[in-house]
Amino acid sequence: MDKARDEDLEALEQAMTGVAPLGRGSRSDRAPFTPASRPSPPHRTVPTRTLGVPNARPMDGREILNWRRPGVLDKDYQNLRRGRLSPSPEEIDLHGQDAQEACDTIAAAIAHAQQVNRRSLCLIHGKGHHSESRGSRLKGLVDAVLREHPEVLGFHSVPGNTGAVNILLRRPRR
Repeated sequence: MDKARDEDLEALEQAMTGVAPLGRGSRSDRAPFTPASRPSPPHRTVPTRTLGVPNARPMDGREILNWRRPGVLDKDYQNLRRGRLSPSPEEIDLHGQDAQEACDTIAAAIAHAQQVNRRSLCLIHGKGHHSESRGSRLKGLVDAVLREHPEVLGFHSVPGNTGAVNILLRRPRR
């Protein structure tokens, strides 16, 4: 056993040849860390744009819509999911609109909500019961448009009503 230990020490000494010990300076000798010493990420500006009509698949009327951006607080998302939005969200009804009209209505509603300092909206898209296609085309469209919109932080189907969705918006930029 001593032979193995001697061989290990010899191998360690051989591996450590040419290595200088670190200085014995205290932490106060080192340069202090300042947040400014880190490079800041490039600032992104989101251009204002009109919403195009995305290729959206029709969705089952009973399917729950839910999505949130990374960084949205759990508490805010739970309140959204439970329908506990304050003040109560303004309701926008999309029934009977075609895809382009619905996209324009969504963009206008979000822009208006930002202007009047509202943080939430409720879009009523329906469940697709009277639709000729299988599922709700408007529901799929709303899902796709809201995921792409830069001012939308998250959304969730209204509790007990999968034909409407509550939306959480960014705080208005000043």
